[in-house]
Amino acid sequence: MDTISLRNEYYKLNTSFKKKFIFHLGSDAGFFSEYNNMILAMLYCLTNKIQFILYSEDANFSYQKGWTDYFCPFCDEVFDDFHKKYNFRDYEFIQQKLGKIDKLKIKSYKFINGIDFLTQDLWLLIRSRDHETEIYNIPELDIINSSLREACKILISITWHYNDDAKALVKSKIDLLKLPSEYLGFHIRRGDKYIEQKTSETYLYFEKIKNLSLRNIFISTDDYNTILEIKNGQYLQYNFFSLCREDQTGYDQNQYKILNKNQLKENQIDLFTSIDILSNSQFFVGTFSSNIGMFLGMKMDAKKSVSVDIDWRIW
Repeated sequence: MDTISLRNEYYKLNTSFKKKFIFHLGSDAGFFSEYNNMILAMLYCLTNKIQFILYSEDANFSYQKGWTDYFCPFCDEVFDDFHKKYNFRDYEFIQQKLGKIDKLKIKSYKFINGIDFLTQDLWLLIRSRDHETEIYNIPELDIINSSLREACKILISITWHYNDDAKALVKSKIDLLKLPSEYLGFHIRRGDKYIEQKTSETYLYFEKIKNLSLRNIFISTDDYNTILEIKNGQYLQYNFFSLCREDQTGYDQNQYKILNKNQLKENQIDLFTSIDILSNSQFFVGTFSSNIGMFLGMKMDAKKSVSVDIDWRIW
């Protein structure tokens, strides 16, 4: 089934469910942490016959409208300000910090609007690692005897569609790079990644491709020092391509939060461009302990994507 037909079938199936769940996208973390959890939420809703509804108007990656700043709509979306304060992915915050009046407001909102669940209600269930061993069957969406990764790949194909503006911007950046038709892809996360997990040494990436004949490599990284390290190292037999700027010294979520709208849009388009390039590579090497690695591990064929740290799992 082509992606447009899949998207139509998803909308038809999704809106047929009576129970309703509003997922707050872009409330807290980096884009791919938010996006990956959205995909997991969509799959959970499908398997439990719950209608998935989006709220993204205040998304931290947005410069105007939220999800549709960059992507085509795929489900119904709500826009009321209630969700800015009362719809969270932070389950512990809801349980421990909100007072009785706030909890009553949440209960009243659900009753009045016919909503069964908000993000915090299903958060722990959505992210349960038990899903990693489940087999999924949603024949309406060509999900048949599928693993978690395979089922998520279908949902990514339904949702990852740029609007005309974003599509043109991404294409122009890819065209300027003048990539060869075949290349390898590296995602090397630096910056604040060490807070979550120890970063991996650069040589480990090259160990994964030592038996491959391709010599063109696109490197996605948030720290230009990584580019310099590789270019000045022992890898003279390779040709390198990257969108990383010389002034980039590592991703910092706190700095990202204070960008103005134009900077934010530019950064997001750069990110999406790198992701598209990586996902179209002949072979991808990254870290599945990063959210970008988790995403590409779902989007790409498992045989074409490997990690230098952990096996693919819910992160």
